[in-house]
Amino acid sequence: MDKLLEGRAYILKFYARYSRCVDAALKFVLAFMTFSFVNNHVGYFETLTNPLIAIGLSVICIFLPQSMTALFGALMIIIQFLALAPGAAIVACLVMLIMFSFYFRFAPGKSTVLLLTPIAFSMRIPILIPIVFGLISAPACAVPITFGVIIYYMVTYVKSYATVVETMAEAGVMEEITLFIQQLFSNKEMWMIIISFTICLLFVYNIRCLAIDYVSEIAVVAGVLVHLIMMTFGYVMMDINVNYLELILSSVFTVIIAIVLKAFVMSVDYSRSEHLQFEDDEYYYYVKAVPKVTMAAPEKTVKKINVRQETEMIDTEEVKQSLDRTQKQPVQEEKINEIDLDESEIQKLIEQELNR
Repeated sequence: MDKLLEGRAYILKFYARYSRCVDAALKFVLAFMTFSFVNNHVGYFETLTNPLIAIGLSVICIFLPQSMTALFGALMIIIQFLALAPGAAIVACLVMLIMFSFYFRFAPGKSTVLLLTPIAFSMRIPILIPIVFGLISAPACAVPITFGVIIYYMVTYVKSYATVVETMAEAGVMEEITLFIQQLFSNKEMWMIIISFTICLLFVYNIRCLAIDYVSEIAVVAGVLVHLIMMTFGYVMMDINVNYLELILSSVFTVIIAIVLKAFVMSVDYSRSEHLQFEDDEYYYYVKAVPKVTMAAPEKTVKKINVRQETEMIDTEEVKQSLDRTQKQPVQEEKINEIDLDESEIQKLIEQELNR
């Protein structure tokens, strides 16, 4: 847990320093994943399937609001459908108009939820979206989640039944529109998933608002269990063959990812919880205060030692000392040689030493 908190501190410190670059990179990645999802599933208009166009649009989306990414993605879907069958493109256009009408009315600013929902389906962890946004957001996220599910099933239906959609075009535009609407909105699995996601979102949101210990972990596990029970019951009732092992593994990965994300968003220490009670003229207040867990990223001071410079300094000092020694020795010898004594004086010095 300490390592996770240290990593969280590093990430928050890095984000505080480079927030603009990080936000731009995340917007680019989300836009590129959205456009790649559309091109990989319905790449009928070959010009739009060029990766350079997806990259260019993603770069443009960096400088625009997130809702513009959703708008560009919707236009790409309509153009791709138009290349296959005009009736499917008309139905997609009507769905997009209704979607944006509800989006701007009930869930403005939630375009990230709309974009992430089809991507989560393609990554085999769709339940992660209602669980995570039930923890960190509001029930209004049910609107973009619902339309995200509809868009995913609309795109996958066209991909799976491209030949059927092409034969619809031969029957006329109105006949094509009628058949496409019937096939899309009579999909019981799609409506079952929408109901399950909405209930999970509300379930997680209401549990995490309770004043109990480890409420986020309880909300995640309870939401995943509710989803598993509802999906299993629905598949059995509708007699739909499904890989239950994949469903269970997806739920397990969702729990792990949601708890890790929760540690980054809301990390608290329940062992130091405090219960407060006070009153004013009109109300009694019962408050539970849970302190946040904060851990500063350890700062490392690096001291650079240039060994080469030290060795050079030592060598130069030793050279100077040796030069001084060599210079002093010949000077002393010269001084000794310069003393010129007579023999009589030398004799007197010897006698004086003997007398002592």
